[in-house]
Amino acid sequence: MMNKKQLEIVSAIGSTLVFIVLLVGVNVSGMVHKEYGFIVAMAVFVILISVLGIKLTEIPSN
Repeated sequence: MMNKKQLEIVSAIGSTLVFIVLLVGVNVSGMVHKEYGFIVAMAVFVILISVLGIKLTEIPSN
């Protein structure tokens, strides 16, 4: 099993990649109002990193 430091690094890289994919998805899609898509992408990113941060605090560091 991975230790806490490795989980933090993987979760940070993963959440950043998810954010990039969401931003690319907003740009590629034919949305009329892209600003709403960017707001949703940012909200999903903030929620994702918040949940990951809360879950990571529950893991004991060895």
